[in-house]
Amino acid sequence: MKVFIKLVATYREYLPPECKGKVEMDVAEGVTAVSILSSLGIPIEESVVLVDGRSPNPEETLYEGATVFAFPATAGG
Repeated sequence: MKVFIKLVATYREYLPPECKGKVEMDVAEGVTAVSILSSLGIPIEESVVLVDGRSPNPEETLYEGATVFAFPATAGG
């Protein structure tokens, strides 16, 4: 099934430059946002992750056409 991965800020470096921060991926049924992002090397514990604009349950499986959006969490001070 096809899903879209959109990465912003410093996370864009995890994708080839020609992707401009967004890529369409063909993935197996039952995959989660966390598993896809982890496979790209993205540090999940330091990330904000959304699926179609909402925070997913870590065990929630993706569906055809879902958009996974991730960016680094920042701490204020």
